[in-house]
Amino acid sequence: MATAPALPPDKGPAPATASTPELFRQGMRRLAGACTIITSVAPGQGREGWAGLTATAVASVTAEPARLLVCINRSTWAHGIISKSRVLGVNVLGEDCLSLAKRFAGGVRPEDKFADGSWLTTTSGAPLLANALASFDCLVVESMEASTHEVFVCDVLGVLLREPGGEPLIYFDGAFLTERRPDDRNSRRSEQ
Repeated sequence: MATAPALPPDKGPAPATASTPELFRQGMRRLAGACTIITSVAPGQGREGWAGLTATAVASVTAEPARLLVCINRSTWAHGIISKSRVLGVNVLGEDCLSLAKRFAGGVRPEDKFADGSWLTTTSGAPLLANALASFDCLVVESMEASTHEVFVCDVLGVLLREPGGEPLIYFDGAFLTERRPDDRNSRRSEQ
């Protein structure tokens, strides 16, 4: 495994190295991300056409008009549904939704993902999680292929907020932060 040479903390930043896919992945693992479940619905279908996946690649674009950017791997089943329907839901997860985040991350058949959780639909028809910290009902207005992924720019049709809020579910360094014990963080620091 290629790694950049480490310098003691008091000696300044590590020297720049040539980017490799592995170094890029390692670097991006250090960018903490809010966990979301991205959902959609196949055109003309109800609950039997729902699709979803866990993702961290979501960002705000503008507040006026309200727009979000969502990046989805083109190899996922949900990507095909989003591409056809041009609607999606962005459900921002609290730490109490860890089991749902794992469920939507894989290992469960697509048609079984929505067996847990309380789901509702609004304007677009994409499923929204009733107990998400926030849910955004979206219409895709632009899309662009970017290597293995597709970038969707979405107009926000509506926002649902959980009151009171709650603690966010964060993904960092290959794990959900609620799953990391303090010992794990300390041992990683001593290895570096």
